[in-house]
Amino acid sequence: MKNIFIFIFCSLVIQLNAQHGPFIRVYNSNNQKFQKGYLHKTSDSGLGLIRKGTESGVINYTEIYKIRMKRSAGLTALIVGGIPVTAGTVLMARNSGWDGLAGLILFMEGLFAGPIAGGIKAVLNPKPMIIGGNQENWIKYKGILDQKIK
Repeated sequence: MKNIFIFIFCSLVIQLNAQHGPFIRVYNSNNQKFQKGYLHKTSDSGLGLIRKGTESGVINYTEIYKIRMKRSAGLTALIVGGIPVTAGTVLMARNSGWDGLAGLILFMEGLFAGPIAGGIKAVLNPKPMIIGGNQENWIKYKGILDQKIK
């Protein structure tokens, strides 16, 4: 019975978490991030974001220089490389029998896997949407953003 309640709870959490649009970051003409959040709606004049459960006002397309959709490659490299490096360091510190060798292998795996995963992520990351305050560019990218909204 306990397992059924845990399964139902996890299903509800996953369902509620999937209700928002893609995460975007909005940059101004000085290449400074001034808004971030989940894409809620687009209009002919701009876009609306949801941040921490509340909807922000409409960001006018004239204020937007570029929009980025994905996170950077550095976080991927840190996670993919950092976990084995940390685990390997802990095992090497124990230094009891085969644990030291296993720790060294994990450590070396993290040193190689992190930069490789970060490089792959950097290559596969989509190019930013350059709006530049231009209405023609906004109309073009508005169609792409509308497809991303569920």
